[in-house]
Amino acid sequence: MTEQGEDHRSGKQDGARARTLRRALWGAGLAVAATAAMIAVTLPRGASAHGGSTTAGATAPAARPGRDGTGTTAVTENAAPQGPQTGIGPLTKAEVDRARSLALQHAPRGLRAADGTQGAEYLDTDLVDAPDATAGTPRRVEVLSYDYAHDRLVKQTVNLLTGTVERTDTATGVQPPPSGDETRRAAALLIEDPLGRALRTDFKAATKGQTLTSPGQLRLRGMSFNTGEQSAPAGLDKCGTHRCVRLFTQVENGPWIDTTDYVIDLSDHTVGRIV
Repeated sequence: MTEQGEDHRSGKQDGARARTLRRALWGAGLAVAATAAMIAVTLPRGASAHGGSTTAGATAPAARPGRDGTGTTAVTENAAPQGPQTGIGPLTKAEVDRARSLALQHAPRGLRAADGTQGAEYLDTDLVDAPDATAGTPRRVEVLSYDYAHDRLVKQTVNLLTGTVERTDTATGVQPPPSGDETRRAAALLIEDPLGRALRTDFKAATKGQTLTSPGQLRLRGMSFNTGEQSAPAGLDKCGTHRCVRLFTQVENGPWIDTTDYVIDLSDHTVGRIV
């Protein structure tokens, strides 16, 4: 087999493994995917958010935010897009937009996003892994959202060929990685909270006097926190049932600030600390 063929097969296998992990996450109710994604992030020496000083000259690999989401922003284009609607291959932006629009139109009533507005918090869209898919197989995608009104994950299976939502499933205690919107909202809560004092102090030290007032001043990466898989002190025991997030933070063009001991509960807008 040619090298190109090997790369193509490896890419398909990687995609299949990722989707298998997501289904395991859904069935088992564990945030394994989030934890695994964050294990690779290592903070440099000197990173601190506990009242100690940071090293302003420290460097670290650029942190990319978690998979970006757009909250409850309406997606209105749901006409059949040009391009693949059958077979396999990566989803196009048009397909993702159409799937989100269809899912939004056929979502259960009474859902709420992280900011309290109507409609669930959009998380992710992915192609359903069909082992027997052929060139003529209708493409089905899973649209994942989080409903803060009932603290549950919502999964809608959308048929892109027919333009229908074939199935809607909900589950509690399932905590996939946070969206970019959720990560920024968690950072905003930490910045405003009394427990964010150390973060604000370290940011001022790293930036020679600037005041931290907004998540936009930081590079962020988020991971979900679930007490079903790790211990936590009183006050954080609802995490897993509630939507809780831990943060990795970095000053723009500057050092890391260690905030991993803090847990932000997006469901009740509180901040706790692991000690």
